[in-house]
Order: sequence, then structure tokens, then C-alpha cells
Amino acid sequence: MSMLIKKMSLNLIMMAIILMSSVAYSEDSVRIAVASNFLTTLKALSQDFTKETGITVHISNGATGMLYAQIKHGAPYDLFFAADAKRPEMLEKEGFIEPGSRFTYVTGKLVAWSPEPEKVSPDLSTLQIDNPHLHFVAIANPKTAPYGEAAVAVLTHFGLYEMLKSQHKIALGENIGKTYQYVVSRNAQLGLVAMSYVSNPEKPVGGEYFEIDQNLYPTLVQQAVVIKGRQSKATQSFLKFLHSEEARQRIQAYGYGLGPGEAVK
Repeated sequence: MSMLIKKMSLNLIMMAIILMSSVAYSEDSVRIAVASNFLTTLKALSQDFTKETGITVHISNGATGMLYAQIKHGAPYDLFFAADAKRPEMLEKEGFIEPGSRFTYVTGKLVAWSPEPEKVSPDLSTLQIDNPHLHFVAIANPKTAPYGEAAVAVLTHFGLYEMLKSQHKIALGENIGKTYQYVVSRNAQLGLVAMSYVSNPEKPVGGEYFEIDQNLYPTLVQQAVVIKGRQSKATQSFLKFLHSEEARQRIQAYGYGLGPGEAVK
């Protein structure tokens, strides 16, 4: 009975999300579902885009796995900016996107960050898990967030994951944004987060971060798609803006790598 109640509750929550997302927008708007790591960057880009075109951008953010489920249940998004390539590929195979619309918009970077580096070293090669100041290391949930998968791979490389797990020192955020907030609030003393959170040119953060060797974790290829039936002049205008030199320069400033052949000179 409890499993049935849980299933019904999940369905009700999903329906509520879809209904809330179904508010009527004008034709001069774009509805975007975005992975949490790219939210701040997308907000900045959207402001520039709206100023330039007059087209409004409505944004919903969350873990990539959660947004993928919402799209499959009919959430009325026009574009989906994932934190991986896996979910966009799955949506393509399942027939939920416009043919030929899938592309890599950025490659993500993982960093270890501590707001109080004098207490806990963000350099994982020197991290001591018996440090009395280290209560929690925050990572995103690897089941739903690609940055969480990357974090597990990195901690495993340094021989830290199983030890931290056995001592209950890992704090899981439902997405990379929640993971970042755990560290900001000092509930965790160290976080493995997206570089975009600590290299935000408009909102510098304190502390110290170490950019992790990208060979230590699966490449964070982040892909975007146009949802099936949602092709419009507004969505095409946004995608054209996204590939402009102005937008790509801003994206790099937020700590992302660009797709092949798209580096700004």
C-alpha cells in the first residue's frame, strides 16, 4: 500500500509541475528547461537576448534527470539544456525532440572549492578526512546529476570516496545548485561544484578553488535540444544568439569550455 501511495504522490507532483508550467505565454517567448549548473549563465544570456530582441525567456531549472522525466511527461518546454549528452540522446531516440536539433553547447568543468581554505584544503591530493574541521564534503547526487557522477570519479581517484562514505561525511545535493548552497551555508566545508559557480564574473565568491584535471572524470559534454513540436521563430532566434560571439565570450567568462571549433578568438 505504501508503494502505491508513493507512486500516486509522485504522479501528483509531476502533474502539478506540468500544470504550473502550462501557463499561457505570448508567442514572443521561449520556455527553457536548464540544468542547475548553467542556470546563472543562462539568466545572464537571456537578459542580453531579451534586450536585443524583445523576446521573453521563461526558465525552469533542476537536475538533468528530473527535467528529462518532466519532458517525457509532457512539460511544455521549448528547449532543454542538459548537463550531459545522455538524456538528450535518449530523448532523441524516444522521439521527443526535433530531428537534427541536438548539439553540444558547452563542456563543463569541475572544481573543489572551500570558502575557508585555511581550515580545509580544496586540493584533494592533500585533503585529510580526519581533519576536525571537515564535517561534510558536498557533491551532487550521482543518480540524477552528471556533476555528481564526475565528483564520485574524482574522489575515487584520490582514494577518498569510500572513506568519506563510511564516515558519513558526504552531503548529497539533489542538483549541483543545492550542492553549492551546502558549502555557501557552511553546512559542508568543501564542495565539488561546477566551475561556473565560483568563477561568476558578476558575483565573485570567497575562498579558494582548485580546478580538477579533466582527465580524472568523464567529460562533461552538455547538450541542448529543441523539444518536438516546439520549433518556432523565437526558439531559432535564441539559438542563433547563443552561437553569437557575444554569447560565447560570456559563456567562457563563466568558466565553461566551448564545443569543437567554437572557441572565441
